[in-house]
Amino acid sequence: MKKIKNMILIKKENLLLTAIILLSFFLFLSPAIKAEKIELVKPDYQSFKLDNGLEFMVFPDHSLPLIRYSIYYNVGSIDEAKTNTGISHFLEHLMFLGTKNLPEANIDDLISSVGGQLNAATSYDYTYYYHEVPSSMLELVMALESDRMNNLKFDPKEINREREVIKQERRMRTENNIFAKGFEEIRAEIFKDTYLEHSVIGWMDDLNNISVSDLKNHYQRYYSPNNALVVVSGDVKMEQVKKFAKEYYSDYQPAAIKAKDLELKLDQNKNRHQVYLDTNMPYALQLYQIPAADNLEITAIEIFLDILANNQSSRLQQKLKREKGLILASGGFSYPLRSDSFALVYFIPRNENLVKKAQTAFDQQMQKILNQGITEAEFKLVKKQYQKSLIFSQKDINSAASTYALNKLRFDQSDLLAAKIDYINNLNKDELIRIAKKYFSKSKQKTGYILPQNKGGAQ
Repeated sequence: MKKIKNMILIKKENLLLTAIILLSFFLFLSPAIKAEKIELVKPDYQSFKLDNGLEFMVFPDHSLPLIRYSIYYNVGSIDEAKTNTGISHFLEHLMFLGTKNLPEANIDDLISSVGGQLNAATSYDYTYYYHEVPSSMLELVMALESDRMNNLKFDPKEINREREVIKQERRMRTENNIFAKGFEEIRAEIFKDTYLEHSVIGWMDDLNNISVSDLKNHYQRYYSPNNALVVVSGDVKMEQVKKFAKEYYSDYQPAAIKAKDLELKLDQNKNRHQVYLDTNMPYALQLYQIPAADNLEITAIEIFLDILANNQSSRLQQKLKREKGLILASGGFSYPLRSDSFALVYFIPRNENLVKKAQTAFDQQMQKILNQGITEAEFKLVKKQYQKSLIFSQKDINSAASTYALNKLRFDQSDLLAAKIDYINNLNKDELIRIAKKYFSKSKQKTGYILPQNKGGAQ
């Protein structure tokens, strides 16, 4: 059976330090560059929709005889019921166990036999499957995904076998990882009774209790044509996609999907939580509520996080690490979704005795940057790097297709990137600080600590 790669969110949480080190090294070596306006080269794509609501986006690129066939379902962990956490990821696993027409092993064998590969990922707000195959295999992958959308097999014996695989994945990726486990517990307390309370993989009790009926209902409700988006990028022609779309998908019926209330209401009395685990290394986490991904201020938030924590010239690296020697590392990430979400700023105190002092120093630096602002030089340096990274990511057709697809899936705004580019081009340091005050003030800060439960714990 196809072994599914790490989920997007779990990768993010488990590789925070590595990502920050690499990012910091790159930015530190980059010379100060004047921030200039950048232009977006929009990919030449076309789109259409079937009568049942299934949408298609086609991104031609004939440089290589290859295609990526992707299908996005508008469902993730934020859509799950409180007692069924992890069901979206569970169903992702089942999608590789075969259909009524095609046994489990045949799916992988078919794609491998033509020199292709397939995989999937579950996130907070969508589930994603893709095939990478020679362009001559377009009909094959469309037929396979069409079959999986409507004819998934629910064999109790196979489901229980896969349940144990998922539980082991949870043990390895979350329960046996100090940062992931601590972050999960902190998030569960700070976001209690909200859609962000649980992680993508779900709680172990729920994984034990999700029934075959639960999985069937989730599949029938969300894996419907009016809740999906198909994206084909690479050496493909629009006429081919339309032909096979009508042949393999047009008979499917849309489902009635009632949207879940995703208003993020946080308990203002829960501003701090600490977790004691078997570790020698303490972690301090600061969480802040941020708007949905279609809000253009998200770009300013991400640039602010770089200035605050993510490169060698950032305020936390300069003041808390090099000057005061209080921390080993720092970093910041945003998790923008189709609904309100959160940004995370973390730092690692040098030892347990410095946690309180490091937290005080962090609060002082945050207040200083919000009150006194930033220099033009540091703003232009980070803005330029952000612009370059954004444009570079759009040079690859598959990456560009993914960007446009998620904007379409989440907000029905496939061209949202153009507005984002325009916003960045006109962003100045004063506006950046205004937005930072809006989201990163002390009154909106939620703090969590991962602390050693005893001396001599594991690193």
